[in-house]
Amino acid sequence: MNKPENTLSEALDTPMQMSTEPYISEAYMREEKDRLWKKVWQIACREEEIPKVGDYYTYDIHDQSIIIARSAPDEISAYYNVCLHRGRRLTKGCGHTVRFHCKYHGWQWTLDGDLANILQREDWGDGLKDENLRMGKVNVGRWAGFVFVNLDPDCESLEAYLETVPHWLDPFQVGKMRYKWRKFSRLPCNWKVAIEAFNEGYHAPITHPQSMQYSSGKTWSRPQGKHGNMGSVDVSGGSIGTSVSKNIKMDARKLAAGAVLQQAETVGALTTDTFIAAAQQLEDVLPETATPEEVGMKMMELAWQIDAQRGIDWPLIDPAHAMEAGINWNVFPNTVLLPNVTFCLGFRVRPDGFNPDSCIFEVYNLERYPEGEEPKPEVEYITELTKEYWPLLIYQDFENMGEVQQGMKSDGLSAVLPNPFSERSVANFRRNLAEYMGRGAPEPYAPD
Repeated sequence: MNKPENTLSEALDTPMQMSTEPYISEAYMREEKDRLWKKVWQIACREEEIPKVGDYYTYDIHDQSIIIARSAPDEISAYYNVCLHRGRRLTKGCGHTVRFHCKYHGWQWTLDGDLANILQREDWGDGLKDENLRMGKVNVGRWAGFVFVNLDPDCESLEAYLETVPHWLDPFQVGKMRYKWRKFSRLPCNWKVAIEAFNEGYHAPITHPQSMQYSSGKTWSRPQGKHGNMGSVDVSGGSIGTSVSKNIKMDARKLAAGAVLQQAETVGALTTDTFIAAAQQLEDVLPETATPEEVGMKMMELAWQIDAQRGIDWPLIDPAHAMEAGINWNVFPNTVLLPNVTFCLGFRVRPDGFNPDSCIFEVYNLERYPEGEEPKPEVEYITELTKEYWPLLIYQDFENMGEVQQGMKSDGLSAVLPNPFSERSVANFRRNLAEYMGRGAPEPYAPD
């Protein structure tokens, strides 16, 4: 497990500017297919989606389709989703099978990718060799309950690719969490506009004014190699999601209770019923003079006790580690995770073909459950980008994205200017993107 040598550098040495080409160019999008998406490790699904031998999940990226299958009790395999006879795709969505079966002419393959059957094979005589007709394998890896794929046969290992991420996030044991809800939609913006919106907190005071009741809105942002994280400058006491602001002058008990209720109402995540129940007890067990640190620790203690009675075991995490891990991680290129000891909010954004003005946006909430009580929610495809269909906080972000995409095309915009402190991980994202694409790295800001 890689431990970072230095995670304390918090600001860019000089303000940077970044070109708009990656957001608006169709030619750039087409280059991404070969330079980026065929080279990076990317999350395809979670292990819980393919729990039994024979279960499969179909993952699509650009014009490539991959089958991820449980080929043995503790083995997951990935193959190109194509019949080697006439090119029909073998699977769609998710399901269960004993053999991969082409619905065009009936050719079949085993879960190990071996050729199993050819209709009227005798017509080929000795012309077909089984060893030449194995399904094309794709590199597959697992971390934190996620199944990753990499289309580059010569790629680095997933462990090397993740760099410092496991050091910081493994203590949260996200792999033991399960889906609570899942949604996806198409957004009228480039996938990079969307992922960057969830990779910084600089926008929160303006885009999410309701959250300023409980936070000053100041966040730090750090590069973590290919990846990046961010956290709140002014929180104290407890772990991610249960911390309370030490800069807001009000009863810290009411502050904590209001914060978790707001998260439930406006995000539908970033808290649990257990934390809500714990927060509602704070005024009964702590004096009005309790500090934010005391409130945060007491809320954690109460929530831990409630979950223990339900049969849910919490991981033990050093509070200092939790605070430095921050509240938000961009796992390059297209995943954002907001982990906690008992839940994790996640986002995955993918290009919508080669259209620079559209992307596929997915959001899901993971949570700990007593064994045997895990829900199995279906993923919801939502066509309407309104607050009737999306939680308020996410809807507020959606309101920006189409406008940002159109603004990127303006003749009045020559470059974008990330905040050197709060948006350093955005600049780091673009720096890493440029490593794959061969151009577009942030440059020192040079006004005319």
